[in-house]
Amino acid sequence: MEIKDWYVEYATGSVSNRNQVCKISDFSKIAKTAAGSEIYRSMFLYDETIVNHLKENKTVMQFKGEQNVDKLVIDIDYIKNDNDKGNQTRKKVIDVIDKMEKLLIDPLNYNIWFSGRGFHIHLGNVYGFKKSNKLALQVRATMQRDFGEYIDLIYDSRRLIRAGFSYHKKSSLYKIPISYEELENDSYEKITTLAKERRTDYVPHKIVSERIESLEPMDMSRKNVNEVRKVFNNAKGETTRFITCAQHIYNAGHVSSKRHKHLLALVSIWRKKYAFNKIGCDYLARAYMDSMDKPLPPEEVSKIVSDAFKNDYHYGCNHVDLQPYCDSKCMLYKFKNLDEESNTLDAENMIDNLINHYTSDYSNRQFDLKAIFPFMQKSHMFTTGQLITVIGDTGLGKTAFVSYLITQLYHLKTVFLSLEVDEYTMSRRFLQAGMKMSKPEIIHFLKNSDKDLKEKAKKSIQHIKLNCVSPDIQDLSSYVAEEEAKILVVDTIDRVPAKYAGKDDFGRQEAIANGLKDLAMKEDVMVIAIHHISKSASYNAKQTNSLDVHSGKGNSSIEQKSDQFIAFEGKEFSKQRLVRSLKARDEAKFEISLNFNWETFTFGKRN
Repeated sequence: MEIKDWYVEYATGSVSNRNQVCKISDFSKIAKTAAGSEIYRSMFLYDETIVNHLKENKTVMQFKGEQNVDKLVIDIDYIKNDNDKGNQTRKKVIDVIDKMEKLLIDPLNYNIWFSGRGFHIHLGNVYGFKKSNKLALQVRATMQRDFGEYIDLIYDSRRLIRAGFSYHKKSSLYKIPISYEELENDSYEKITTLAKERRTDYVPHKIVSERIESLEPMDMSRKNVNEVRKVFNNAKGETTRFITCAQHIYNAGHVSSKRHKHLLALVSIWRKKYAFNKIGCDYLARAYMDSMDKPLPPEEVSKIVSDAFKNDYHYGCNHVDLQPYCDSKCMLYKFKNLDEESNTLDAENMIDNLINHYTSDYSNRQFDLKAIFPFMQKSHMFTTGQLITVIGDTGLGKTAFVSYLITQLYHLKTVFLSLEVDEYTMSRRFLQAGMKMSKPEIIHFLKNSDKDLKEKAKKSIQHIKLNCVSPDIQDLSSYVAEEEAKILVVDTIDRVPAKYAGKDDFGRQEAIANGLKDLAMKEDVMVIAIHHISKSASYNAKQTNSLDVHSGKGNSSIEQKSDQFIAFEGKEFSKQRLVRSLKARDEAKFEISLNFNWETFTFGKRN
């Protein structure tokens, strides 16, 4: 199947007009017809199965077929608070092109575009990416490795990008091609002047889209790419007590005739002691080489990484290549036991790890319930790595409660799996809670509000992503890693697919409970799971208005695996709700009396 026969998703007039497809060879005709308006197309191409998928689902979401790429778009956003009138942003693009030159990417392989605000570089498929149903993950990891310090990582499987010559409504400018000379010599202001019209005096050249031998795409044979985001925080700069020699080697950079040996030692340590997979090690290795005046070629770097994994190399404290960098500050200095496989921690290790833990910045990994409900007597923290289960009877608003919580957590990127409530209802409720508006007000607002108000509405929920179709429990981990979420909401546990768990309800529930807890720890996310109560618990609750830790539907696996177990109680025709902590592994239990505002789907202090 040739590239011209692959399908592209597009939208004209607004990005909301998406879920339309055509062959990539026909897209230019559609773009020409829509000239003068906003035009978007998908970053990735779809195989022919997208046509039937779209007919059946009315959306490209959850497409399982193969994707391909005709070109890569490198996105350099306008730098907020650019105190040089946009020229800092322009100079950043020049830095990206300098990096491309170091990677042996020829100017014939790319075109430069002003996007209407920032800049795009249209790059041919110089990495030789091949069709795959994991292509987006591979492209993202590869571009993060090579350009992560400069660019916005926009490489998710459903991303729409602004097409060439498209109108930018917010800036009232067009996306136009520019030459390198204009980028280098003209001011940002002058470039914006050119973009006031669809440019016709400069035609970008046809991109040469051929594989460059020295450029290797990231190996995506393993699903877990989360290590790419967790690489060796202390590799550069101030050293810590954790395997200090490796940090000294990294900081030393280029040492004549030692590049190969040092890199092999580092990869072995990263693999054994930091538990980075091949992807993470490859990322670090390339960053390490980039710091040198005379780096090893990329293909040689990748070979060294592969050799370390293939041959299972071990390095001890007395190894000839590590000894010159030995430091008494290191936690291993006394016993010289770097090569030991034991995970046992002595008192010194435990204390050092705790110091590192409690002095780290957790602001983007936790929230305090008291910050949302300031009338609470004490703080109560929720943090990543936890499975938090909320139980309650049907119709009381437990989903609304969780929805309200996440609308207040602007600093935490959230994916909400709504498996019982449809897309439009959930989207509206998010807006109601975020904007504190009733259903009629929201509907009127959406139909009639101006651009500024719609932008305000968008900002109120821009940290939330909604999906009404859940991946299988075995695939949730890679899905969350791809979305880079810090909170995953599952509504409800019963609706999560678990195709390998059998048909037995108890076995399925245990597999899901184990899977959600493992996901929380593995991906360092907060999993908030909404769970129904049993029929007997529902009957008892109507009599006593009280739930306990055993009230959940099914077996005991959910409450056992949960780090926090929360009851949501009340009476159906009353606005009064009681939220109680039934289990909290590392926090004091809490109890909050709330009023549920059905109009705005918000919660406040009970009067």
